[in-house]
Amino acid sequence: MKRHYIFASHGTFANGLLNSVELILGKQPDIHTLCAYVDDDVDLTQQVESLLANFLADDELIVITDIFAGSVNNEFVRFLSRPHFHLLSGLNLPLIIDLLISTQERDTDKLISEALASAKESIQYCNHTIASATTIDKDF
Repeated sequence: MKRHYIFASHGTFANGLLNSVELILGKQPDIHTLCAYVDDDVDLTQQVESLLANFLADDELIVITDIFAGSVNNEFVRFLSRPHFHLLSGLNLPLIIDLLISTQERDTDKLISEALASAKESIQYCNHTIASATTIDKDF
């Protein structure tokens, strides 16, 4: 079973994230992108179905969309019953990097859970974080 990642977004956000990932980690042959609503003549449902048709039934797919319950996410929800299919929302660089550098993890549910927890911790209001760290540092 081969693991593939799909970044899916409204507009070209997914391509931009792939560009950033490859700048940091190098070429990533198992990452695919879907940029919705870029071309008015392309139907999102057909775009998703066409992309998923490229994978074997036993391939593992980790799909990460930009917005939970957005139209892009909703198109992929239809495939939740597909074997080895995992759907995440909240596409962001820390999440992706965490997923990709943890390649030794075979248990996909554990991989995803740990990457989600780590990505949540990376979201910070820096003004407060730095101020809090400075206060703590002054106390010692």
